[in-house]
Amino acid sequence: MKKVRILLIALCFAMIFPLLVACKKDDEKPVSDDKYVYDDSCREKAADSIPEGYDLENQTIGIFYAQHTEKFLIGDEESTDIVFSKIYERNLSVEERLNVDLDLISSDTTRWQEVVEVMKRDIQTMANAYEIIFTTNNTVTQELLFNYFYDLNDSEYIDIEERWWYPDAIMETSIDNYNYRLLYGDISIGTLGIAGAIFYNKALYEQYISPNKDGDELYQKVFDGTWTLEEFTRITKKAHIEKGGDGSNDIYGFSLFNTGEPTHYFREAADLPLYTRDEYGMIEIEPISDRLITFVDMLYECYWENEGAWLFLGQSMPKERENDFPNEKVMFLLGNLNTALQDNMREMKQDFGIVPFPKLDEEQELYKNFLQNGTVMVGCPVSADIERVNEEVSAVIEALASESYRSVAVPYYEMALKTAYTRDDMDAHMIDIITGRHDTVKSTLTKNFAYEYLHYSVGQIIRNTVHNKNTNVVSQYDSMIGSAGVTLKQILDDYKSGKI
Repeated sequence: MKKVRILLIALCFAMIFPLLVACKKDDEKPVSDDKYVYDDSCREKAADSIPEGYDLENQTIGIFYAQHTEKFLIGDEESTDIVFSKIYERNLSVEERLNVDLDLISSDTTRWQEVVEVMKRDIQTMANAYEIIFTTNNTVTQELLFNYFYDLNDSEYIDIEERWWYPDAIMETSIDNYNYRLLYGDISIGTLGIAGAIFYNKALYEQYISPNKDGDELYQKVFDGTWTLEEFTRITKKAHIEKGGDGSNDIYGFSLFNTGEPTHYFREAADLPLYTRDEYGMIEIEPISDRLITFVDMLYECYWENEGAWLFLGQSMPKERENDFPNEKVMFLLGNLNTALQDNMREMKQDFGIVPFPKLDEEQELYKNFLQNGTVMVGCPVSADIERVNEEVSAVIEALASESYRSVAVPYYEMALKTAYTRDDMDAHMIDIITGRHDTVKSTLTKNFAYEYLHYSVGQIIRNTVHNKNTNVVSQYDSMIGSAGVTLKQILDDYKSGKI
C-alpha cells in the first residue's frame, strides 16, 4: 500500500504541475525545434477540424478489424480495466457526436496470414461492407498490400499533424514520401505500448554500478544526451556479478533469447534507416555506410564480447526464465512499454526504472524509438467509395482518433503507463521521451520502411549478421541486395501501376 500511495502522489504531481506552468491556447499548437510539445493538461480541450453539428444522419460505417486487435477497437463495457471501458465509451461518444452507426466486423480469425486472405478476397471481389480497416501492420506491409488502400491526403478531415497521430511513423510507410495510406496514432492506443524500452533494477544499479549510489543516474545520462550504445555496453559489462559456486546465482547485465526485436530497437535507435529517398521521394536501398559498419561492430561487442550479456539466441525463452528480471538475475530488461503491464512486473517489489534504447553516439540529435510491425494501422480499402472515404469516412476516423487522445489516452498513457508501474516523475519523463512526447528532449516515435516492406531481406540485415556471431555486414548486404532489389522494383512498379 505504501508504494501505491507514493504512485498516487506522483500521479497527482505529474498531472497538476503542467497546470501550474501554463496551458496553451486552444488554437495554438505547441512546438519545439523538432515536434510538438505535448501538453497533456490540455487534452480535454484539444479540438479536431470536424464542424460542430456535423451530422451523418444515422448512416452506417463498416469497420473491419483483425480479431486479435478487438479490445483496442471495441473495448469492453464491463471491463475492470479503465482503458478498455474508455474505448467502449469512445465509440459511443463518436456515434452520438456524428449521428452515425459503427458496424464492427470481425475477421473471425486471430491468425494474421488468414486475416490477409480475408482482406484480399473481400477487396478484390468488392464483396465487403466495410470502409475502414483496423489490422496489424504486418498484414499489409510484409504482404505488399499497399495498393489495396486509398491515399488519404485528400481526405477532408484527417490531419496527421494533429497530436493524436504519429506523423513520422505514417510517412515512413509512404512509398513516395508524399501520399500516405496507413495511419498510426492514438486511434489504437495500444500502439504506444509497442515502443521499445529498457528497464533496469535501480537497487542493483545503485549497489554495483553507480559511483554515487544513485539509482536515478541513468535518467541524467538520457537528459544530457550521453545515453549511448557504448555506455550501455560499458555498464552491462560491469553488471556481471559473480556470486560464487556453480554460477547459478550470478547476476548478468541483460539476457537475449531468439527474438530480433531488441536488435531492431537498437538499430533504429542508432538512426540507421537502411535506405534513402531520391529527389522524387522514392525509395532507394542505401549502400553500406561507415556508420552502419561502426554500429555492427559496437553491437557485436555488446552481445558477444560482453561478460554481462547472457545470450540464448538459438532458443525461445523458457517459462522458468520469464522472471529473471524480477528475480534479480539480470540488471537490465530489453523490451517495450507493454512489458511493464506483465503480471511479474506488476508484482515486482524492487523499484525499476525505464529508459529509451540508446543513441549510437552523442552527436546523434534524436532518440529514435521504434514501432515494430505488430503495430495496429488504420486504412480505407479501395473497394469503398472514394468520395465517402474523403468525406464521411474521414470524419469518423478523425473523430475516433481525437476522442482517443482526449479520453482514452489519459487512462492508458498517464495512469497505466506513467504511474501504475513507475515510481516517480522521472519515469514519466522517460516515457514521454520514448513516445516522442517530451517538451525538451528531442525524440521521435517512428517505423522503418526497409523493415516493413523489405522485411525478409535488408530489413533483417543487422539481425542476420550479429545474431550469427558475425561482423561482416558487407557480405550479408551482398547476399541480400539482389532479392531486395527485385522486391523494391516490384513495390515501385506496382505502386505506379496501382494494380492489386
